[in-house]
Parts: sequence; C-alpha cells; structure tokens
Amino acid sequence: MATTVGPDGRPHYVYTISGVRVEFPAKAYPSQIAMMDKVIRGLQRGQHCLLESPTGSGKTLALLCASLAWQRAEAENVRKFNEAVEASARANLKSVPIQSADATETQLGLPSSANWNTREPIKSESVYLADNSNVKEESVSDMSAFYSDGNSDDDFKMPTKKRTKMSKSPPGRPAIRPAAGTAVKMEDVKKERVTLSTDGQVESPAEQAFIQRKQRIPKIFFGTRTHKQITQVVKEFRRTVYCNTPMGVLASRDHTCIHPQVSRSANKNEGCKTLNDRRLARQDPQQKGGCSYRWQGKEKLKTQGQIRSYGLDKGWDIEDLVSLGRRIRVCPYYGSRDLAEQAQIVFSPYNYLIDPKVRRSMKIPIDKNVIILDEAHNIEDCARESAGGSWSQEDFHLALNDCEKIGNRHPTMEREIDQLAQFCSYMMQWIGKHAPKMKSVGFDREVHVMTGTEFVANLSVDGYGPEPLAELKKIIDYIFSEQLESDYNDKEENEEPQLSAVTQALLEGFLMIVDLMLSGNHVRRDDYRAVVVRTVERKQKKGAGSSFFGKANIASQWTYALNLWCLNSAVVMQEIKESTRSIIVTSGTLSPMASYQSELDIDFKLTLEANHVIPAQRVWIGTISQGPKNSLLNGTFKVTGTFEYQDELGRLLLSVCQTIPHGVLCFLPSYSLLEKLVARWQDTGLWQHLSTLKTIVCESRDSRDFEETLKSFYSAIEDSENALSCNLNGSCELSDESPGKKKSDFPSGAVMLAVCRGKVSEGLDFTDNNARAVVCVGIPFPNFKDTQVELKRQYNDKLSATTPLLNGSEWYEIQAFRALNQALGRCIRHKADWGAILLVDDRFAKTPRYVNQLSKWVRSSIRHFNCFPPMLNSLKEFADNFVAEDAASLIASQQQLILSTQQESQSSTAMVVSSPYFDRSSAAAAVAVSSPQVVNVSEDEGNSLLSENDISVVEPSPVKTNPRSHEMNATPVRPLYSKTVPVAALHPQEMKAAPVRHSLAGKKPFATLLGNSNKLSLSQRKLAAENGSHYFQFTGPTSGNSKFS
Repeated sequence: MATTVGPDGRPHYVYTISGVRVEFPAKAYPSQIAMMDKVIRGLQRGQHCLLESPTGSGKTLALLCASLAWQRAEAENVRKFNEAVEASARANLKSVPIQSADATETQLGLPSSANWNTREPIKSESVYLADNSNVKEESVSDMSAFYSDGNSDDDFKMPTKKRTKMSKSPPGRPAIRPAAGTAVKMEDVKKERVTLSTDGQVESPAEQAFIQRKQRIPKIFFGTRTHKQITQVVKEFRRTVYCNTPMGVLASRDHTCIHPQVSRSANKNEGCKTLNDRRLARQDPQQKGGCSYRWQGKEKLKTQGQIRSYGLDKGWDIEDLVSLGRRIRVCPYYGSRDLAEQAQIVFSPYNYLIDPKVRRSMKIPIDKNVIILDEAHNIEDCARESAGGSWSQEDFHLALNDCEKIGNRHPTMEREIDQLAQFCSYMMQWIGKHAPKMKSVGFDREVHVMTGTEFVANLSVDGYGPEPLAELKKIIDYIFSEQLESDYNDKEENEEPQLSAVTQALLEGFLMIVDLMLSGNHVRRDDYRAVVVRTVERKQKKGAGSSFFGKANIASQWTYALNLWCLNSAVVMQEIKESTRSIIVTSGTLSPMASYQSELDIDFKLTLEANHVIPAQRVWIGTISQGPKNSLLNGTFKVTGTFEYQDELGRLLLSVCQTIPHGVLCFLPSYSLLEKLVARWQDTGLWQHLSTLKTIVCESRDSRDFEETLKSFYSAIEDSENALSCNLNGSCELSDESPGKKKSDFPSGAVMLAVCRGKVSEGLDFTDNNARAVVCVGIPFPNFKDTQVELKRQYNDKLSATTPLLNGSEWYEIQAFRALNQALGRCIRHKADWGAILLVDDRFAKTPRYVNQLSKWVRSSIRHFNCFPPMLNSLKEFADNFVAEDAASLIASQQQLILSTQQESQSSTAMVVSSPYFDRSSAAAAVAVSSPQVVNVSEDEGNSLLSENDISVVEPSPVKTNPRSHEMNATPVRPLYSKTVPVAALHPQEMKAAPVRHSLAGKKPFATLLGNSNKLSLSQRKLAAENGSHYFQFTGPTSGNSKFS
C-alpha cells in the first residue's frame, strides 16, 4: 500500500484492487476494501452486486472511489481500443470493396470484439429525411468525453445527431389528409434512413462499420434515496482525487426553481410549463410572459466548461447550482439537465433511475451504463410503486375538460385529442359503475378488486382492448415527445395550444402502466391488481367557519379512485437489468437479504454483508423479555392494547432514561401505539416523571412538523452537553435564556418517541450524544389488514410454488425486520461512537429465526435477558464506563483550553478604553498593557489614543463583574485602520478570551468574538482541542448594539 498527495494536500492511500489503481483519501477499513473489491469485479465483468455495509463504515466513499477508479481505467482501455480500431480501419479501408454494410471485422482489419462485448458501440450518426427538406444540424452534447484537465479528445466524442421531421403531422397521419370518411389509424411513420458522416457526406458501408465498432466510456448514475442525501454523497465526492470528473445532479423543479412566483406555487411543474408556453416565451419574457431564467440565460449554463469557469470544478450539489443560477440568472433545472448529458457521473434520487416515466421525462440513458443505488433498502417498494399508480374520478374529469378546451383549437390533432377526451369520459364512468360491487374494509373505506386479466377484459368489452389502448398511447407519446423536444430545444414553429402538464402526466402515466401490463405478450397482466376504492373525504364547507362549539363545519362525501397496484418489482427492473452494464444495490441495512434476488428478478453474482468498523466493546446490544415488575413484554397487537403492557413499557423507558445520558431514541411499530402510550402515560403521571429526566419529543404524523420536532430534540441535547460541562467546572448558568437555573434543574437530554418506517428512522444521522441508546419496541410488521399488503401476500403464496419468490408469510416477515434494522442503524455512526441497543420483545429470545433476520453486526453481539434487573445492571455498567471516559476527555480538553488561554493572556493583554462621548464619528481605542483594565476617557483623549497607536476598535460596554458574563456590546464606528486588537481574557479559568476585530470591507465594521467555550458543545470543544485551537470564531456585521456570543 503506497501513499500519494491528494488535491487537498493531504495524503491519499493507493490500493491495487483487481488490477485497478484506487486512490483513497484515508486508510481504508477492511469493510471498505471488501466493498471496493466487489464493486470493481462487478463492473469489470458486467455483473450485478448486492452489498450491505453498516452505517458509519464509509460505504459511500468506497462506492465512489471504486467506481470512479474503474471508470478511469476503463477510459484508458477504451482510448487504446478506439485508436486501434481507427488505425486498422484507415490502413485497410481502401482495399475493401464497398459493396455492402456487412463487411466483416477481418475484412476491415478491425480488432476482435470478443473481449469488448460489454462495451456499447458508438452509434453511427443518422438523420431522418423528408422530401425537399433541408437538414438542420443540432449541436448535441458530448456525453462520453472523459477528461481530467479540461481538454477534450475527439476519439471520445459521440457523433452529432441530425434530425429533421417529415412533416408537422403526427405519426399515423399522412402529410396529406385522406379523403373524407377514410379511417385514420395511428401507425409509426416510415422514414427513410440515410447515414451521414460528421461533415454531412454520405458514409460508405465500410466507414459505417468501423465507426460502429468504436467504444464509449460507461457513464455512472449514482442514485440515493433523497435530495438531501445527494448533498452528503457530493460532500464525499469532493474528498476524492476523482472530484474533477465531469459530474451532474438531477433534481425536480421543487428543488431547483428560482422564479419568484413559480417557486412559491404548489405545483411548480404546471407553473413552469404554463409560464414557458412557447407562444409567450418567443415574445419579451419581461413584458409578455415566459421565464427569463429559462430563455434569456440558457446559453450560460450548458457545458461542463461553463460551470467550471464559475468555480464549480471539484464537486457541487444542487444547492450550489441553485445559488449559481440566482447569481447569473439562469434556470438551474434545465441547466442541470444539460450538464448531466456531458457528465461521467450523475447524482440523482434513485426513483429517477427506476421509474420509466421519470427516466423518459429526464432523458436518462441507462443503456450499457452503470447504476449504483445507495441506501436502497426500499428498492423493492420503489420498483412496485413506479410500475403502478392511482387516479381519481376527479382527475379524469379535469383531464376531460382540458382535452375539450384544447381540441377545438388544435387543427392538426383535433381528432386525436377528441379520442383522448372520449377515453377520459369513459374512465370516469367506468370507475363509478363498480360502486355496487364494493366491499367494506373499514368504516369509511370500500374496495372492489380485480386481477389484471379481469381489468383488461373489462375494458375490452367496452371497446378499449389492447389495440385501441396502444393507439391512445401512441397519441399521448407523440404529444409528449413533441412538447418535450420543443420545450427543451426552444422550437418556435409550433404555436398550437398544449395539454396541461397535469393532463399529460395523468394520461401518459396511466397508458404507460397499461402498456407494461400488456408487454411481453400480456404476461405481466396478472402481476397487477386493479382496485377501485371508495373513501370518505371530509372538507370544510365553502364560506363556513367554526361552529359555536369550536368544531369546523365539515362536509363529507364519497370519492372514487382506480388503483393499479403492481405486485412484482421485476416489472420495471427487467428493462433496467437487460439494458445496463451493472446494477449495484447497497445500503447500511439490506438485511434480511433473501428477498432481493427473487423480488427484483436480478441475479446478484456478487454479495457482501460487511462487519461494522466499531470495536465490539463500544456497543451494547440486548433483548429483554420482562419489564421492571416482571410483566411479559410481548409486542403483539392484542397485548400492546392492555394497560399492563403500556405501564410496564413506560417504567422500562423511564429506567433507561435514568441510566443513559443525553439522547435516547424509542421506536414503536405504529403511530396508533405511540398515541395510546402518550395518552396512558399522561393519565398515570409517568409522562410528567419522564419529562423531568429528559425532554420528550414525539414524531408527528404530519410531516410539516418534522423540522421543528428535530430542532427541539437537538436543542435539548445541546443543553444537556452544556450542563455536563458546567457540572464538571462547578456551578454555572446553563444558558443566557435561563438565568439562575442550575444543571440539576434541567432534563439531562431528550427522548424521541418515533415510529419505524417514519422519517426519524430513515436516513437521519443521530451521531454521538444525539443517540446514546436506541430502544425498539416490538416488531414492526406491516398492517395485516391493509388491502395492498393482503394482495401481495396472496400473490406471493400463489407463485412461490413455481417461481423463486418467497411465500407470503416470508415476504411479510422480511418487511418487518427490514424496517427494524433501519431503525437500529440510527445508533453508532462512526468508529469512535458508542451506544446501546435494546430490543423490547420476548419473541427474540424464543425465536432464533427472528435474531437471524437482524443485520450481521447486530446479531453477532446480541445478548438475551429474561429478567429486567440483570439487563439494567449490565446496561448501567456499560453506560457508566463511557460516561466516565467522555468526562475524562472533556476535562482534559478543557484543561488544554485553559492552559492555552492563560498563555495567550500572559503574552498579550490589553486595556479596554471606554468613553460616554464616543459616537459613530469617533472610535474607542485599546493599547496593550501588562494587565487588563477599564479606563474611562474623554472624546479628545480617546481620539488621541487612537491617533497615537494607529488602531481602531469598537467600543465595548463596561465590563461586568459577573464572572460568567461573556457578552460584548458593540457600537458601529468608522475605523481608520483594519487591525486586530487583543482584549485579554477577563477570566482565564473560564476561557473568556474575546478579541475584537474590525474589517474595512464595504466600509462596514465587523466584530468577531473569539472564545467563550461555555457556549460550545462537547463535540465542538473536543474538535478545538484536537486542532490545537482554544477558540471558535463567529463573524457578523454590527448594527446598533449587537451581541456576539
């Protein structure tokens, strides 16, 4: 293992893995080396990988370095191959008779393709010509250029595409309309295909042959679960030596729109499309409509060279792009799509890669490319959801109105739009006519279920069989492609009205899913269930406020919807696995891994369950069967509803919170149980007792409250850290907002009551003190009575005898443990972390199969406790050891801080000069003296000091006698010079060093407070000590009297 210096100036470690040189920004953990080996071997062989590596083990960094190192090596192989192809072809071209395009590789003297069969040939340029048409060349981005120095190489360019259309008529309608009464069928337009060279000349068959043999470098699509996680991945990307690889980020308009009005609208897609109506966009965007960010600045952000010129050359995320878009007034949404075309690695949410509708809309090419799906533990659900959909009667009604409004004003497609309108009308009636067949599945919900075959047959009876539906899909595909091309390429010749984005999305989505059902000779039909649902919708009456008793005047009405539920993830994964070079599925919590291969129908040749990087002694994992009063803790639905269980669980959680400092996460199987527990504990007084120990925070069903919930939790943890610090130093105030209260008056941290499968359990980072313990109550099985869950269980039971699918019970169990493992992963986030995991359910001790469903790093360290006292003693011993370790570390870091502060105070002290006469036109002054003191001077004396010492400072308020005070009030002044004036630590034992600094930038004074360690969290102090620094710095403009703390 060698080392080299990375772009950040730090040493990078060099590994040779499966023949590929990999540079890594740190010494790799064994789990990282194992993962990189699997990734590289999978990419080399064109195989698929299923890789689990626990959170905190550096999984994302390993994925990036391995895949990009392989891509760099592959680029060199492709370059050599293409050079050989071109040289051989040129040498032998003249000797080959040009008779047909079937000249063999041997005739052309080309290298054998036997060893290159996993690379995609660069397609020859093609153009579609109509009679008397002029070929207009479009500039197409070079999607395969790979460079590290900003220079491109022609050998890696994808040929420029040139395309013209036969006519303005849609496919299926001839350029000349048929005679009246002639039936018109939507058929593919037959185009004459002619191949041109890059200079527009017709190529010989031999020339076409060697161009088609040239290879391109596979692009990497790196998908993760959320947009927020993309930011974390890009942060890791910046750490690598591969950070100058051309990159792109794809995101929705919700995250990229910067238009002042559209960005605040509820439906940004519809708002953007309406604003960019071509008839308006061609006119003055400022005066007559159109988005100026889209149309006026579109050429500013189209190439990798441009974004590098703006300073985003070594990794950027969507927030960086949005900020740049605001600065140069360019639309980040369309800019990101242009940049992605030229990128060699593209980051996006992974549903963009899975969902065929999104792939088409975003123009994502997956053929022979690499797809990495990180945090993909929910990939089965994502694939099924992408292949299904839900549409209400009201949706079809709005689409009908839109079609009727547009059809009369669309001369070239009036009949086609009318066909769509008729279909929308039919679907409205079809959904409603199933009301008599519905069965109740709840007090406000009824359903009628059909197999996919029954659904298709039902439509066929009414004239919408496979062929008519295929014709409708051709219509909507044509409309979509025309609008997409026009919107993306700024076509101006078509001023016809367009269907709304909502209508297009509805019809395209519905017809694409029906097309999936009918694909492969209709073999996918019974992978679907068509479910008509009637539910009660409650809305406040128009113009009605609250009643006298405070209850809103609510109107209830039945609403109808059609759901097409896909029960087989392989429906959408089939195209992906057949098109891509490799699919790499990875997460920190893939376990149980048994279902992925059968559910996705992907042969994962390479699999990995990596160990955790944390030493075993830093994590405590146990199960408990009985509570403090010896009541059995069995988390089945029947038992959890009893007061005995709820009270026993409350007492257990209370004991854990008494034992574990700072943050505790308690995960429950459902919101309904959470609400029952809260109500019961408030009635019994346990809630009040628990709240004196820790701040109680509950995850809400309403996602809008999520950020505020997290803020409350983190704030309570910070207070507990500060309280611990004060306790080690002696009595002190916890914070300025709570004067006079001591550490003992405050809860020691926070407990979060959350739900498995909720937002708290999915991907959030509760590092260090934020989660010193995770308590998981019960086993989070999906709702057994949920219609979709029930249908999936039945589907698997039916097919498990003849296919590799797990039976319904096995599938159902795996869903529970996958959610459980995801919740357990919130604890232990890095190698130096420590924490406890407690599984509260007697079934873990009774059923070994349940333990085997846990992640490898969990099941290898688990201990079973039947009785509560031994468990609590073991947990307390574990926690006390690490609390003592943290306290010793904190005391050592504080002593280091004190020593550093004292040394600075001795070497550089200052006198603080104050005067009531100072104002904005004058300045306070300070000079270095042997000891700090406060001196009142007149205005003339102050100005004299200022002149004599050539210094300028803000005027501090009189020094307080309270030894815990650390505030400094600053009045804006006009300094004569920019100079730092040291103000001595007034109380070194409490680290109160507070130099004040001025800056002349923009002629606005700035003040910086350095120090005040009591306001720093424990982790911040540790970081300061590790960096040899005794202060943190906060800078901000002064305005009137400002506090810096």
